[in-house]
Amino acid sequence: MVSLTRRIAEGTAHIALANFITIIFNLLSFIVVVRLLGKFEYGLIVLSLSAVNILSTFLDFGIGGVMTSDIAKELKNNRKDRVKSLLYRYTQIEILAGIILFLSVLGISEVLSPRYQDIVIDLIRISSVIILLNALKNIFVTTFNSHLDFKSIFYLNSFESAFRLFYIIILGVYMNLGIYGVMASYPASSATSIALTLRRYVKIAGEYLRVTRSKEGLFFNTITSHGKWVAMIRPIKNISGNIPPWIIQSMLGVEAVAIFNVARRAANYVILFLTPLENVLMPIISQESNNIGKVNSIISRSIKYSIWASAAIIIVGVISSEWVFYTLFGAKYLKSSEVFNVLIFISLSYSLNLVMRPVFFALRLQKHLFMIYVKNLIVFILLALILTAHAGLKGMALAFILSGFAGFAMRYSALRRSGVKIHFSNLFKIDRYDIELINKIYYRMRKR
Repeated sequence: MVSLTRRIAEGTAHIALANFITIIFNLLSFIVVVRLLGKFEYGLIVLSLSAVNILSTFLDFGIGGVMTSDIAKELKNNRKDRVKSLLYRYTQIEILAGIILFLSVLGISEVLSPRYQDIVIDLIRISSVIILLNALKNIFVTTFNSHLDFKSIFYLNSFESAFRLFYIIILGVYMNLGIYGVMASYPASSATSIALTLRRYVKIAGEYLRVTRSKEGLFFNTITSHGKWVAMIRPIKNISGNIPPWIIQSMLGVEAVAIFNVARRAANYVILFLTPLENVLMPIISQESNNIGKVNSIISRSIKYSIWASAAIIIVGVISSEWVFYTLFGAKYLKSSEVFNVLIFISLSYSLNLVMRPVFFALRLQKHLFMIYVKNLIVFILLALILTAHAGLKGMALAFILSGFAGFAMRYSALRRSGVKIHFSNLFKIDRYDIELINKIYYRMRKR
């Protein structure tokens, strides 16, 4: 039987590799698109994809994370009837929501057709297809994650990012379709990644063909109990993600928005190296939630290694940022590197927060998590307004960092009431377990 440590390590490795590949291909795609399109056309692409992200919120409102946690628990208890019930209802809801949103966006495009340019209407129509495909991706991701099939997540994400670059070059550059080729690359790459991982999805789904679904109404019980708070969290997170550009625009102008967004996107790419652990811990902590001692050990060690990784990321990022930004984006974005050098420290607060969500989900404390998101959003807006007014773009970057630490303080305070305890004194100490782990890694590298 595979040990818990090995499952965490292997899952993290697969998702980390997928994230690394995704970062590389998405960065290349970003560079090609920025150089291929004019500022107006690229702006339309950004607005279209922003609208897609907002509308995709209404596909499942983030319930996929709840399903991952609950299905993992039922699998631990060998209740396949309940697993099938949850997967069946989630799939049903996703497909229905996807079709409704797809038809709604198409209807909106017809209504707006007489008033707007053809290019805008065409982008809206392509966006409707992306939303429909996002519904299918949600089904695949939830199924793979809940069954600890991290290798399939690796394939799904890697295929999508790689083929997006491929389609951008073929459609946008080689076929000279410009903005249409770039926009079409998004649904094309999503459809390709879904098609290439379909066999792995069918293999998992096939295990439940002869299983009788539970009649307990588990899905709707989940939604009306702890799941409803997740549905309310997603809009809050969307506001948090989309309000900074408007604050910057109102205080510093449109060009400042562009400078900050380049820095922010670069920081997001870097932070992707830390995200695999959260995805792996979501189902694993759910399975171990009855053993609070083991949960405390898992999250303390996870934070410890994440902070070590963050320190390395910050050092490399600050040293190389000016050269990287100049090389990739040109002299006009050198100011972005200065903002990036502040914003990159958000990786420290992210290292603390990345284990929090899996614990909240495992303990079914989504109500508390929702209230924390609301409070954190208020804190962020106040900090952003005050610090941006006094320190410009670096002030906005600092607002991200401070609100991140404030969010962790609120999360940890809430979890301590449930017995969760992080051993902060051990975060910067190298113990026997660390030495053994380092030796194992070194031995395997030498062996290869």
